[in-house]
Order: sequence, then C-alpha cells, then structure tokens
Amino acid sequence: MGKFHLIYYINMGAPDIAYSLEKAEKYLSMGVRALQFDLPSRNPYRETPLIQEKMAYAYAKYESYSCFLEALTSFRSRYPDFEMQMVSYEDVVMTIGTTAYIDFCRKNAVKTCRISGEGVIELAREDFNRAGIDTLTFIDYDMKQKDIDFARQTGRRVMLRNIREGMEPREGMCSWKERISFLRENGIQAPIYATAGITCGADLIEAKKAGADGAFVGNCLMKLWEDEPQMENLLLDLEAAAGS
Repeated sequence: MGKFHLIYYINMGAPDIAYSLEKAEKYLSMGVRALQFDLPSRNPYRETPLIQEKMAYAYAKYESYSCFLEALTSFRSRYPDFEMQMVSYEDVVMTIGTTAYIDFCRKNAVKTCRISGEGVIELAREDFNRAGIDTLTFIDYDMKQKDIDFARQTGRRVMLRNIREGMEPREGMCSWKERISFLRENGIQAPIYATAGITCGADLIEAKKAGADGAFVGNCLMKLWEDEPQMENLLLDLEAAAGS
C-alpha cells in the first residue's frame, strides 16, 4: 500500500469566505497537504447537520458562486503547491455550468471534484472525467449492491461512508475491515477512502489497518474552528496517525 492519503474538508462561506480561507491557511501552515473545498448547495443531502446548516447560511449570504470561485482562485495563486479538491452538488454544477466549472478546475490544478446527485448529473461527471478530473463515487453504510456494481464499473475512487443515523449496515459488515474486504472481493480495485465518523487519530489508524487508502476528514475539526488550540491539537493527532 502507498502513503495514506488524508484530505481535509473545508466549508466555504460560514460565517464568511475570508474566515473559511483563514482556517484553510492555518491547516496548510501545520503541514496539511490536501484540502477539499465545498460550494453551498440548496440540497446538501449527503452532509451532516453541521454542514447543512453552514451551507444554508452561506447560500443565503452570497448572491452568486463567482465570489467563491474568485476567492479560491486567489487563494490557489498564493498557495500553489497543495492538492486542491472541490465538492459540489448537482444544483451547484448546473448553476455554474459544466464547462465553466471544468475551466475553473483546470486553471487551479484541481484533479478531484466530488459531485453529488443522480440522473442527468452523471453526464456532467463523464465530462469531468474526460477532462482528467476524478468525480469519486459513493458507497453508503448499507452497502447497496447497485452502488458497489457502479463503483466497480466506473473505476472511480470510492468514498466509503461510516455509520449513518437511521441506516442499517449490510449484514455482517459493521467494521471498516469487513466492508473494505468485501469491496475488494467484489472487484473494486480503485482506492477506497474512509469517510464520515473520523473523530481522532485512532479512528484513522483503524481505517488504515482495515485497508483504506486514505480518508476525508471535516466535521471534527470544523466543530473546533472557534477553539483554535483544541483544533490544532486534533489536527496534529490526525497528521501523526496518517503518517504512522
């Protein structure tokens, strides 16, 4: 297995864009190598209540996406060396426009853009993939066979979700180890990322030992954005675990 790939999720726009980018800057100053920025959606159904609330606030505060894209482009010009990823829902991609969004990604060396949505949005994902931008695919905690089959067919990197309220696990597959082993047995060869439920370095180590190639971490740190000493301690714990 290669080096564990840890990506930190940054919510954009709550309480404002500048504040979000200040936190991103702090992460980078502490050695973070990969950041994933969201854009506020009207229906962020895959997110936690915390992120849903923040997105609703940011969507109401800003009149268009241009201010987000301009701010991120400026941030990228000041920090050209980290891995920059994006997160967008179907309504966001359709509002910005697929071509314009792909142009933004190319300009800012974005090679991964997690796109959520169903139906016609798959055409946009294919456009992104043809442009060399991975759009990821999701497998939820219940591990539906159709989602596993789709992930195998597309070959996109997999975001494997952890425990979700109100969702039962697939029988016999409660742990990271059980689920990741099952996905490999079902022919998924792409990297698998642990997603949701990561709260500390010990959680990362568990996912690593289970065979995860990387992880996405967001909520546990964002909850501490107003308590920077505690945020820094947790970030150092996560970084140490990822490198162990």
